[in-house]
Amino acid sequence: MLARLHALFLHRFSPRYNRLAQARKHQLFAHLSGPVLEVAAGSGANFDYFPPAIEWTGADPNPFGARYCLPAAEARHIPARWTTAPAERLPFPDHSFPTVIATLALCSIHDPAAALAEIRRVLQPGGTYLFLEHVAAPPDTPTRRRQRLLHPLFRCCFRCNPTLDTATLLRHAGFASVELEHFHLPIPIVGPHIAGRAVR
Repeated sequence: MLARLHALFLHRFSPRYNRLAQARKHQLFAHLSGPVLEVAAGSGANFDYFPPAIEWTGADPNPFGARYCLPAAEARHIPARWTTAPAERLPFPDHSFPTVIATLALCSIHDPAAALAEIRRVLQPGGTYLFLEHVAAPPDTPTRRRQRLLHPLFRCCFRCNPTLDTATLLRHAGFASVELEHFHLPIPIVGPHIAGRAVR
């Protein structure tokens, strides 16, 4: 029941978030083509921004996300397949994909460092990981203090870690290069964001 409700929550929340992040998503995904793996695919919040020239594979530990992702792919004539699997244990051979993407993902993953290692493993040499994540606010700021205070609530209700230093994790994940930009969305607690790309 909780997994079903969580998928429904993501489905209902995504349009509101997308209204704030749509410019970033358009920029990030505009040139996608070929096979794409989306890790922590959720309820398919990114399909409005995918070009039709991709072949989409979604991986998520919640099987109920498929009921939203696969119809969204079909409506946009995007070939799609779904795999129920956590990001820390992706069931794909090494070097399977030229592109991996994830949005608002690492905050909800039990072991984000292990997930990044798996993303590197399944990326082809020279392949690209595209990401958009909310992140911990700078230290000693009012937002960072509120993030620490509300961390237990976010973890319990949203399966989310608002204090994750994702930029540092990415820079130490073994990618050949990491390009990212910090920006802010008008969302309480989780307004600080990063977006960018990492190359294997």
